[in-house]
Amino acid sequence: MKAVSLALIFAMLAAAQQPVSNLQNAPANGIVKFQANTQLVIETVSVKDKSGKPVEGLTAKDFTVTEDGVAQTISFCEFQKLDEMVPPAEPAPPPAAAPAVPPAAPAIAVPGVTAHQITPERPGDIRYRDRRLMAMYFDMSAMPVPDQVRAEAAAFKFIRTQMLPADLMAILSFDGASVKVAQDFTDNKLDLETVINKLFVVDEGLGETTNDDSTADTGAAFGEDDSEFNLFTTDRQLGALQTAVKMLGQLNEKKVLVYFASGLQLNGIDNQAQFQATTNAAIRANVSFYPVDARGLVAQSPLGDATHGSPGGMGMYSGMSAMANTNNFQKSQDTLYALAADTGGKALLDNNDLSQGVVQAQKAISSYYIIGYYSANTAMDGRFRRIKIAMADASLKLDYRQGYYAGKEFKKFTTVDKERQLIDALMLGDPITELTIAMEVNYFQLNSAEYFVPVVAKIPGSELALARKGGAEHTLIDFIGEVKDEYNVTVANVRDKVDIKLSGATAAQLAKQPIQYDTGFTLL
Repeated sequence: MKAVSLALIFAMLAAAQQPVSNLQNAPANGIVKFQANTQLVIETVSVKDKSGKPVEGLTAKDFTVTEDGVAQTISFCEFQKLDEMVPPAEPAPPPAAAPAVPPAAPAIAVPGVTAHQITPERPGDIRYRDRRLMAMYFDMSAMPVPDQVRAEAAAFKFIRTQMLPADLMAILSFDGASVKVAQDFTDNKLDLETVINKLFVVDEGLGETTNDDSTADTGAAFGEDDSEFNLFTTDRQLGALQTAVKMLGQLNEKKVLVYFASGLQLNGIDNQAQFQATTNAAIRANVSFYPVDARGLVAQSPLGDATHGSPGGMGMYSGMSAMANTNNFQKSQDTLYALAADTGGKALLDNNDLSQGVVQAQKAISSYYIIGYYSANTAMDGRFRRIKIAMADASLKLDYRQGYYAGKEFKKFTTVDKERQLIDALMLGDPITELTIAMEVNYFQLNSAEYFVPVVAKIPGSELALARKGGAEHTLIDFIGEVKDEYNVTVANVRDKVDIKLSGATAAQLAKQPIQYDTGFTLL
């Protein structure tokens, strides 16, 4: 039996069917509970004079902030001054005399037991003050090995020769299954190089396949096209980007994400919903995309290179094959350009020096102000709110985020929102859950080629006490899971719901016995 890994994500979706008791039905002891919502909005504002130099010494009194036309009170204003000077080369240290006593053996570093994550900022935490936050994101799911090598070389070149003292780098990757934070923000070049060296060990997994005049004639039998697979692949890649920017959104500072990929092609309007969700998440998290086409400058032959089979049919002689090949390449770059344009970044296309894409991202962040205010609109409706920041001196040039999407209460989540929440948790690989879960997995051989793998998950009934106290008559528990082989390829999945009543005799039984969910997979 092949080694498989099973990941199950659980989310309790409690939907109240009757309203919570109001003040008229307050307890007899006279205790009244007051609740208020507030939302802190963070804006990074770049202020430059006519010559393009950052303006220093401004305070909150110099800015005017409005949200949907309503004036807001600025709570704090802080200047982030980034050092643009390249440090001089340090002279080589003189040779040290041989020690009389041999040094002790270095301690063996013990790896952590949990996956790396982007460490969120706590109140009063100033670790990122006056620092430039840059994240390198490697899409390993669709990059061929030669493109991976070029991206690796570009990352090494930037870290070794172009990284400035103010720069902090983070390394993220997507292997087709989950988004992994290989390295949190650091300025330790040795740690960054070590992490990047470990990334390029897998061949491409996902990839765009075509079904047009440029498709290779392999002589295989006719079958259905790969349209549905392409839709899933592109949504998966865009969803991974959305997960990555949400991780970076835990930090208030301005951030850039350098996206190394071998193009990304949308399939008509079917991927537009996920594309917009990704760009909206980036805008909300104050992240700008700087895509880098790892293919570099490509000289395409009319019928493709030796890595692909020759297309068949009349398209070879009419020019349709060459036209389809060119169009597919152009579409894959158009998506990278759109990701950058919609988030305030810039794409590097048709350039063999891929490190210039990282330099572009580096130069995009100069000294700026962090302005924070508590929105006067306390509605958690998830709607877009337009922001306008102005100054008395009209000659100054301001660059800032033009708006944001308000937070949304869970009870207002749509089906798409809940599905997105589960997919985000599944992509994290090591998600955090508020539910206590016990899971048991076993396997039984059915025949010489198949095994049956039963899975049982149990949740204590006491975990539903909060929903029951809130007045809900039932709660809905969503289950999503994947079974992957040793190559990280999904071989089976499950998507299910369990509706549990919280009233009557069922509510009394919850405190005595757990909630149990059973499923199973037949695997080769």
